[in-house]
Amino acid sequence: MVEPRIEYNFTAEDLVKANRTTSYNIDALREWLNLMPTIPHLSDEQIAIFLIACKNDIEATKNCIVCFFKYKAAAPELFAERDLDGDEMINSFKVSSVAIMPQRTKENYSVVIGSLKDTSYSSFNLDSQCKVVFMYLDYILHENPPAGLIVVLNLKGVGLMHITRLKLSTVKKFFAFLQEALPTQLKHIHILNTSYVFDKILVILKPFMNRELFDMIITHSPNADMEAFFKNHIGKDTFPSDFGGTLPNLEQLCQETKYKCKKVRSYLEACENQVQAYKENRR
Repeated sequence: MVEPRIEYNFTAEDLVKANRTTSYNIDALREWLNLMPTIPHLSDEQIAIFLIACKNDIEATKNCIVCFFKYKAAAPELFAERDLDGDEMINSFKVSSVAIMPQRTKENYSVVIGSLKDTSYSSFNLDSQCKVVFMYLDYILHENPPAGLIVVLNLKGVGLMHITRLKLSTVKKFFAFLQEALPTQLKHIHILNTSYVFDKILVILKPFMNRELFDMIITHSPNADMEAFFKNHIGKDTFPSDFGGTLPNLEQLCQETKYKCKKVRSYLEACENQVQAYKENRR
């Protein structure tokens, strides 16, 4: 098959000029990639994304690229068939509101926030929810690679029966990708409205998490002081109005995020096709 070319909304030259990586590092990775026949063609922009994610450590970047394609190919339930107009995605957005905040923090961190709409445990599908998050990450990288990623999860409405919906195979794949293949730097995971249910969830998740990831989790009780949260963590101007911020409410931001993703449908399809090319190259 013809390997797809992924177009970004920035150039590698832009990132070099901003001192986020170097032409030398990009060329070094290009030489290595020429010796890796299973990995599909990566543009200079995509190489730069991986370099920035790995703090320009060449060996760490090589490992990240290998894991990126290996783990994506092994988990089509999380990374493939991401049709925003398909039944799976439509049902996923009925269950939750997940949105990329339209502006980044002062550190150039991108913020993704998720919250349940349908609190019935029987409606929750972990694979579909993970698929949405990973698709949004691809979109974030299309615009301009952030200096980091902050994830905020609102646990209001999550009950004990939701634990029965945690597929361990999915949890294992999710955390493997997050820790070894994520093409950006995860900075913090904020958990809002925690309760004893989260403690029980964490018992299940902890064996799949390394210490670095575990230490990124910051919990906030239902009666947490949001003014202190905005002062110490994420500013009001990067948070939805229904959580005390100055942006539109989360559901509106969710709709805006979906619209933005639909506008770059060909880019998201190219990302999927690149993984398919990797699978073909391994045969």
